Amino acid sequence: MEAADQRLKHLRTDLVNGLTKGVIDDLVDEMQEARVINTSESEEILQAQATTKNKARCLIDTVSKKGPRASEKFIDSLNKADKELCVKLSLCLVKTDASSSDPKQTSETSAGIGSVVPTTSTLATAELPTSDEWITPCTQQHYEEISQKTNEVYQILPKQGRKRLAILINNIDFEKPEMKRKGAEVDEEQMQKLLNGFGYQVEKHNNLTGEEMKQALAAFSNREEHSQSDSTFVVLMSHGLRDKICGRFHNEAKEDTLHIDNVFNILDNKSCKGLRGKPKIIIVQACRGSNLGYAYVSDSANDEPVADYEEEGPFYKIHKESDFICFCSTTPDNVSLRHVQNGSIFIQSLVDLMRRNASKYDVEEIFFQVQQSFHNFARQLPVKERGTLMKKFYLFPGI
Repeated sequence: MEAADQRLKHLRTDLVNGLTKGVIDDLVDEMQEARVINTSESEEILQAQATTKNKARCLIDTVSKKGPRASEKFIDSLNKADKELCVKLSLCLVKTDASSSDPKQTSETSAGIGSVVPTTSTLATAELPTSDEWITPCTQQHYEEISQKTNEVYQILPKQGRKRLAILINNIDFEKPEMKRKGAEVDEEQMQKLLNGFGYQVEKHNNLTGEEMKQALAAFSNREEHSQSDSTFVVLMSHGLRDKICGRFHNEAKEDTLHIDNVFNILDNKSCKGLRGKPKIIIVQACRGSNLGYAYVSDSANDEPVADYEEEGPFYKIHKESDFICFCSTTPDNVSLRHVQNGSIFIQSLVDLMRRNASKYDVEEIFFQVQQSFHNFARQLPVKERGTLMKKFYLFPGI
């Protein structure tokens, strides 16, 4: 029996001509839910392709390249979404009777169109963690192996007694109704679920002005709990300019923004003693505009004190801005895409990879994996900026 992926390739032209937009939308949702395709691939199919036929081609090619099992899942979903088309193309699944079938014909190595195809629930059990393990936990052996490298890895505090805090600012509604960020609620829900899973109490704010964002961050930096924490996350989601986050009153006629520099200044080692020497992860989901007049610059080397001078009083030298990493959804001057129902492709990819891979990898490695997930999506590329982490930061979920 011909393998499912080859079957899709042979029927590609007929499927392209037969699939309707509604069926394609349903199939993409099911394929993404079953982890056959990822968020960026879903975005490429639904938004980057102009016509229904192009969407169909992109969907079929994406699935068939992933092999027989993914293609079987696609055919199973297509039978439910458009039975008439499947009958016309003889693409119906024939489920064998386990009591009379040859075991060899239902084995994974020989699986084809005529073999028993796992149900959606079976696939979910095989490919995804259970609800209690939405975030894959770190093993004790891995934790002990990594954490002993004290010169290379940030040490985390014991689960009992630590008070991890995170702040999430999500501007959805703006003074101009047409600026509403549809789908941003999904990003907020998923990001809060992720951070809660890593043990962070999330302080949430919605629809703030630029000044209100600054005040919220300043109050957050003064929280006493930071002295009993080992790290923090700052998540900023809104419209944006090149290096500014837009407040709810921002529009073409007036600027209402928070400069990204303020985030670092408020949380740096001088201003936020509770987080001194602790990793601070900044995540920015926003467009970055087209203003070429702005750029990040490094401190001048001439700021080093002259050797002939000594410091007055009981002070010691410390980098003003260390232990930071900023993950931005897109490179400077470029847009950041957001699905009006599924949320932004950056946040969804970040959440998915962090929940699955934080048990093994440090945050910078995970972000590299996020960038790799955009490899075939030419319209957007996340970027890491102002990286001053002095060690590797592992979240060690479950520890």
